[in-house]
Amino acid sequence: MAMFAVVLIAKDTTGDPSQGALKSPIDYTLIWTSKGLNVSQREDGYIWLPVPPDGYKAIGHIVTTSPEKPSLDKVRCVRYNFTDLTKVDKWIWGHKTRWGLSIVHLHTTKPKTRALSVPTGMFLARNGSNTHELACLKMVKTDPYSAMPNSLQIRTMINAYAPWVYFHPHEQYFPSSVLWFFENGAELHQHDQPPRLVINDGDNLPNNGTVDDAFLDLPQDQPSKERLQKGFLPNAIAYIHVKPALGGICTDLAIWLYYPFNGGGKFQLGPFTIDLGKIGEHVSDWEHITLRVDNFHGTLTAVYLSQHAKGKWLTPSEFELMNGTRPVVYASLHGHAHYSTPTSHVHVAGILDSSDIQMLYDELQIMSDSRKSSMFKEESFFGFGARDDVAKSNNVMDIASTYNVICVDYMESGIEPWLDYTGRWGPKITYEFTEEMMIIADSFPHIVRKLVIKLLRKLPPELLGEEGPQGPKMKESWTGDERV
Repeated sequence: MAMFAVVLIAKDTTGDPSQGALKSPIDYTLIWTSKGLNVSQREDGYIWLPVPPDGYKAIGHIVTTSPEKPSLDKVRCVRYNFTDLTKVDKWIWGHKTRWGLSIVHLHTTKPKTRALSVPTGMFLARNGSNTHELACLKMVKTDPYSAMPNSLQIRTMINAYAPWVYFHPHEQYFPSSVLWFFENGAELHQHDQPPRLVINDGDNLPNNGTVDDAFLDLPQDQPSKERLQKGFLPNAIAYIHVKPALGGICTDLAIWLYYPFNGGGKFQLGPFTIDLGKIGEHVSDWEHITLRVDNFHGTLTAVYLSQHAKGKWLTPSEFELMNGTRPVVYASLHGHAHYSTPTSHVHVAGILDSSDIQMLYDELQIMSDSRKSSMFKEESFFGFGARDDVAKSNNVMDIASTYNVICVDYMESGIEPWLDYTGRWGPKITYEFTEEMMIIADSFPHIVRKLVIKLLRKLPPELLGEEGPQGPKMKESWTGDERV
């Protein structure tokens, strides 16, 4: 996989020899060495942590192939007011001997705060005893967003990197524009008031209430309801929110897609696929894809795909790319979660250990010969949890040709009324989920019943019956980090 890596370097321009922006460390602490260990290496390695002078912070480690401490001129520490706090992010590599000696874990780091913190590209080495001592940089310019793109550059980014979104061949519920949803009978429900049609771009939607003060719903007459549920792909619009990322050194293009309806789900139980019927159905579904573009070079560095309540950051190399730069994204059948590969995916990772999985696998293999039920469809695919199916079809949305930039955080612009709507985009839907799932669980041998129930309880909230979703501006990611 191609690796995208950037390390920032700095120059002291304060002209102050005593309290400059950069100072040499006063010493080094050895965090870990590979000397004498059974690890794959060309020669012994040593990881050092700079010890900063008072009022300064260490930004990264020094790695050498000598047991001698590095020169104090090898690196600089940064004055504290130019730094910010970091937190442990992704695990890179680790090593531990059989007796627990010589422990080391390497992680990437990320800023604790989003707005003006700048990551440095360094890794963090932890040996089990040292506390987390590395800092990142902080934007302190009067105009912290001077490197952000202008309107023309934003359009250029969208044309260069906007994804193609493919829908499943059996998809019934497509995206539409918000205006199409309003114009075709969407109803506004408020306490102690009869249902009303939504006016224009949402002119009569409440924008200063609580989330439970109002909700939107489909029209009551069945033909209009069914028509609205299906969405209207030829009319669909991608709504783009442009915002600074990583202290203004990157731009995030959050691409929101609106679906009038979310279809029912599936549950994968070993080799069996269980159709959950109406469980998982709800009015309105907001899903998004975020493109992160490096402001210094204009390159696409990462892509975020929303997947139910959370999502995942991927590198561009993990996608099929149209024209060499535009990611191909697949929306899952009925649930519209986003993926980079056209295959089936299951969501329950990490709640069962390998022995539990093996026990379930063995019991289900025995059952597969004796059970013949319409509820269970046996396939070669194997997994445990909520199942998402994705595949390529002739139904595709070219984001670059059908988008509307609805907000640029650092520019003055008008906001469409529906964006400030504070209520829910759908009514609360509650299914007899527990009762239905207990019927399924009771059909399994006692030895696996508890594990099956454990799995069922870990399904995403939208499969359990949920409150109607909120709009993009009301979600945490509008001003904060993406959920992973």
